[in-house]
Amino acid sequence: MTLTDEETLELHELLDGLVENNLSPAKKAKLEKWIMESDEVRRRYVYFMDMSSSLVHFADELISDETSEEKGLSVGEKIVRFVRPVALIAALLVAGFYLPRMFVDEQNDVGGLVSSVDGSSPSGVAQEEVIVDSVAVLTNTVRVKWAEEAEIKPELGKTLEPCTLKLESGLAQIEFLQGSTIVLEGPVEFEIVNPNGGELLFGKLRASVPQVATGFSVEVPNGKVIDLGTEFGLHVHKGGSTEVFVYKGRVLYEGVAGEDEDVFREISGGESVFVDPYGFPRWVEMPTEPFMGKAELAYRSMEESQRRHSAWVQLSKEIAQNPKTRLYFTFENQDDWSRVLPDTSTSGQTPSNGAVIGCKWEEGRWAGKGALSFKRNNDRVRLNLPQHLSSATLAAWIKIDSLPLTVAPIICAEPLSLGAACWSINKQGKLTLRVKSAKELNVYESAVAFGKERVGRWTHVATTLDSKSKMISHYVNGRSFSHEKMSELVPLNFEKSLLGHSSSLPEGPKGVALRGSIDEFVLFEEAYQEDEIRRLYEIGRPNEPTNPFGSNSP
Repeated sequence: MTLTDEETLELHELLDGLVENNLSPAKKAKLEKWIMESDEVRRRYVYFMDMSSSLVHFADELISDETSEEKGLSVGEKIVRFVRPVALIAALLVAGFYLPRMFVDEQNDVGGLVSSVDGSSPSGVAQEEVIVDSVAVLTNTVRVKWAEEAEIKPELGKTLEPCTLKLESGLAQIEFLQGSTIVLEGPVEFEIVNPNGGELLFGKLRASVPQVATGFSVEVPNGKVIDLGTEFGLHVHKGGSTEVFVYKGRVLYEGVAGEDEDVFREISGGESVFVDPYGFPRWVEMPTEPFMGKAELAYRSMEESQRRHSAWVQLSKEIAQNPKTRLYFTFENQDDWSRVLPDTSTSGQTPSNGAVIGCKWEEGRWAGKGALSFKRNNDRVRLNLPQHLSSATLAAWIKIDSLPLTVAPIICAEPLSLGAACWSINKQGKLTLRVKSAKELNVYESAVAFGKERVGRWTHVATTLDSKSKMISHYVNGRSFSHEKMSELVPLNFEKSLLGHSSSLPEGPKGVALRGSIDEFVLFEEAYQEDEIRRLYEIGRPNEPTNPFGSNSP
């Protein structure tokens, strides 16, 4: 049987692995079967092993014979003639294999920050001049809980600098700027080193590496796993052992076993290697536990979103039926052309539906959820609430498109009659409640809650007025941001009011729109406690980390 070119290359690869003692059990079995079945393979096997033995023999003679140049010049010439073709091929293979890795390692050694986002290096520009801080992005999470001792607890969608991520539970997807994607499964500790690599200290990781990011590497306790264009999983146990499983493509494991024994293993799709705490590798059939990948994470994320939506639907029914609910807009199930915002509260009074003016319907804080966007100066929803509230809780899900130059109104009474209230975010980023008393306009502000990190993100805000304690309290994403004693107890009045707009603020231009979106709004005739506000946020929040104010850099 004559071998095809493809079969010849595969045979040479198997024979190389056999000589280097780097052949997996599956490939070794394939080679043995091939030798038994094919005369051509047997001839090539004998020739290859004979040539390998001859090269070793000649090399030993050249090393051991100190006077070979003086006594055997002609023999040397024969050796050169014999070895030169083989040496040339070997040199080309070595150069083709090691030089790209050396280039990747060199990039990693300088922090991987010497390239642009697509990995190209501008010519004629010093490395120090093109160093960037961001190296990766947190692009997906499912039930993430960051470790208490974690120095950073990044938000979903934020860029990441070189840092260490400590995940107590849940799943987190990281996309490196060089193009690789990893999924971390808690509990796990992973250090992001550069745009094309990191270090897995313990826990589970699954990596997907496109061709453009070939060379992506992960340090493990006794070595390094270098991608050769693949998808693979790693599991570093706290005792120091490591499992490497390749789903497709190839990876190279480089490590040190014992005190100083260099170890190299090339692992292909469907193969798995276990590295013990001392660095000695052995082939195994399968990893001890499955690795979570991008598809599974997306599915889990969808499941989590569906679960959250179901929980919110139950909560919204509870809110609508609460006898203390005076106004409730869910922004659900509305046609694009609808100009009526229905009040879904069922506490007995006539529903206070809103009239939509100028606003456009859009997707809310999760897929399929409705919201209203306020983009233009005249966008608003007109309301009429005849009740005056001695105690109240205002709560809403909002998204601001930009920090306000003057104010971002959520709901404001028109005009400024006794008790008229305006709930808004001021230009300093403080949640604010203004109440008109007989003498003056009383202003109650939170600490600064809105900065650049809040722009474009859904945020839950709430403010309570407690007539018993005479306290005004502000909350952002379920957390208390301030408690302030009322200077004068005045029942709130929203008899004629606007949602997402104000034209009666004492300072600034007349007619100010929210410049953002509202997803849900509720007004209770009682002051909710912090645990109740927290529940509104937790059940209603989108599928994101629970610490939205965590830093995204060390």
